[in-house]
Amino acid sequence: MLTTNFLKTRTSTRNYLDKNVNEDDLKKVIEIINEESEKLGKDKLAFHVNTDGANVYKALSGLAGYSGVMIKAPMYIALNTLNNDAKTVVIGAYGMEEIITKLNEIGLGTCWIDAVDVNSTVKESVFNFTDGKVNHLLAVGYPEDTRLKEHRYDDRLGVTDFVYLEDFDHKVTVEQLEQYGLDDLFHYARFAPSAYNAQPWRFVISDGEIKLYIKDYKGPVNLIDAGIIMYYIDELTRVYSKGSKWEIEPDLDGEKYAYIAKKSL
Repeated sequence: MLTTNFLKTRTSTRNYLDKNVNEDDLKKVIEIINEESEKLGKDKLAFHVNTDGANVYKALSGLAGYSGVMIKAPMYIALNTLNNDAKTVVIGAYGMEEIITKLNEIGLGTCWIDAVDVNSTVKESVFNFTDGKVNHLLAVGYPEDTRLKEHRYDDRLGVTDFVYLEDFDHKVTVEQLEQYGLDDLFHYARFAPSAYNAQPWRFVISDGEIKLYIKDYKGPVNLIDAGIIMYYIDELTRVYSKGSKWEIEPDLDGEKYAYIAKKSL
C-alpha cells in the first residue's frame, strides 16, 4: 500500500505566525539538520540556519522567492552545495525534502525559495559561509493556517503524460501501469512540487527499472525538482519497498531529455 498520509503534510506554507521558533523546537531543528548532514556527507553539503528572519527577508526581498515573491518567515535554512557536481544538488534536494518531513512532524511549515539569481556576496553575508554555493532556501515557521488542504487534481499532468514504457516513443497506458503495480504510485507522485509547477520530470520503465529524466532541462532548479520527486517516490513506496536505492548519474547533455537517475522496481 502507499503511504498516502505522507501527502497530507506536503503543502507549502506561504504565511507564518509572527513569532520566533521556540527554543525547544529550534533545538530539534538543529538536531534534524545535523543528522541529515551526517547522512549526506559534510564534505559535499551543508545546511545553514538563520533565525533572524526579518534580516533575511530584508536582504533577499525582490531578489529571491517562491515564483519570484520572497516569503516572510521567522527563520530560514540554506542548502549549500560544496562542489559543482550536479549529483550533489540532487542529493541535497532529496535531503531537504527529508528535513521538511521531519519539520512538519514537529508542527513547522516550510516553503522552498529560489535564490539562484541573488548575488553570492549577499547570500554569503546573510548565511555566514565562505565556501560553496547557495541557490535554494527553506522558509520555516509556524503556519498561520494549520488546516490540512486538499490537493488540486485539475492543475497537474496526467500519469500517462509523464510516464513511458521502454523509450520516449511509447507513452505508458493505465493498464500497463496497473500490470506493473505502479498506477497508484505515479498517480500520487504527480503532486510533488516543482518550480513553477512545471512538472518537468519524465519516467521510463525499462528492464525492471524506473529511469528519471528532466524534460527541457533549464539548470539547477530542475536538479532540485529531480531530488524532490525522487524523495516522493521513495516515501510513497516505503511500506512495500524492497529497499532499492537511486543510482544518481546525471547526464545533462540530452537535447530534449536530461537523464538524472534510476532505481530497480
